[in-house]
Amino acid sequence: MKNILLRPIAIYTLSVLSLSLLSSAVQAGPHGSEFDLTLTPAAGGMEGVGIARPQDPVAMLFANPATLTQLEGKNAFTIGATYASPDLDAKGEPTDLFGGTASAGTFNPQAALTGPFEDDSSFTTAVAPHAVVIQRLSDKLVAGFGLTGVSGLGSEWRNTANLPNLIADLGLFGTNMSVGYQVSDKLSVGATFTFAIASLQVGLTESGSTVHELGIGGSLGMTYDAGPAIIGASYKSPVSITYSGAIETAPDVFSDFKLEQPQEVQLGIATSKAWSENTLIELDFRYKNWDSAAGYSSFWKDQYIYSLGGQHKIGNAYLRAGYSYNSKIAKNAEDLGNSFGNISFVKNPGFADPNQPPSLPVTPTFLQLAQATIADGHWQQSFSLGLGYDIPGTNIRLDLNTSYAFDGGAELGPFHANGSLLTAGMGLTWLIK
Repeated sequence: MKNILLRPIAIYTLSVLSLSLLSSAVQAGPHGSEFDLTLTPAAGGMEGVGIARPQDPVAMLFANPATLTQLEGKNAFTIGATYASPDLDAKGEPTDLFGGTASAGTFNPQAALTGPFEDDSSFTTAVAPHAVVIQRLSDKLVAGFGLTGVSGLGSEWRNTANLPNLIADLGLFGTNMSVGYQVSDKLSVGATFTFAIASLQVGLTESGSTVHELGIGGSLGMTYDAGPAIIGASYKSPVSITYSGAIETAPDVFSDFKLEQPQEVQLGIATSKAWSENTLIELDFRYKNWDSAAGYSSFWKDQYIYSLGGQHKIGNAYLRAGYSYNSKIAKNAEDLGNSFGNISFVKNPGFADPNQPPSLPVTPTFLQLAQATIADGHWQQSFSLGLGYDIPGTNIRLDLNTSYAFDGGAELGPFHANGSLLTAGMGLTWLIK
């Protein structure tokens, strides 16, 4: 038993160190800034379903901790990584700091915010690692520990003519410690403590710097085996992080910026093994409360996500597919205010000119520009494919997945944005029965 425990822990430690060194950032989540289970080895091939009946240890640990009791065996360990390639393009007409536009004939060139522009974001590549170990402690109690990328945004416009030097670079890794307890043959409950490790660079007109901070959160979950179907539900608390001195609001004046990952309610229903030994179908629903999340509430509204995924086993192979639909996330113009989170002014890059003010006000037009360029979670549809394979003569399974998020066009006042996201990942899972 001692060797069984030490081996996955040692491999886990080495894998986290090596994958963290290889990973540059975690960006452009398919659900706003969040990844949910869309990058995990098996769930990633089924559009991130797994609230009721997940098919890999990473999904068990990071969606609904009650599903840990579904572990088949004594322990399981997963290591893997996913490549993500966001593609965002934006264009716009001349605008000024007071909301004037060229098309309306109200543009004031003395207070210009943008000129005519059309370009692609130069941020195109990121990698997200994941490593998880799950251990059965008794017939009813299971514990898990692991790390993966949970949230991110990424775009860069510092070389785009007629635009301020805008950049967004958010990478948030979650380290989860979870327990699941089987109350009865049908009911399981679980709880998770999340320790978040985050870095943020958000540049508004050359006004940002990279800041590293920590945060905490948690989740509660349950599953109920209703015979042919398993029902799952979980609640995730907000993860609030204050990034010290993240934004320059006046020359040599750096202000704190608070950004909060939203609270979330998740529901899922999946077929059970009693219904079919080799076929799984799961439908998940997620509600993300962006409208109450500090920072994000300046430009995003509450989001509803519907995901359908399936798996069929043939011999040693697992065939997977999935589809998701997300509600629109960008706030309407009339709902935008005059602040970016707690920031109402940013440094003026033209301050060297004595006729220019030291700071620029955040206006609704400024926020629409942010929606089009540095808040790039507009895509509404996504589909994925996955393949798993039990390697003969071993207790190891190889999982591969790929997904494509699209339908990312958004009209944002005088600006237009269009985005897509391509991901491809793999993972190895050891299961000791």
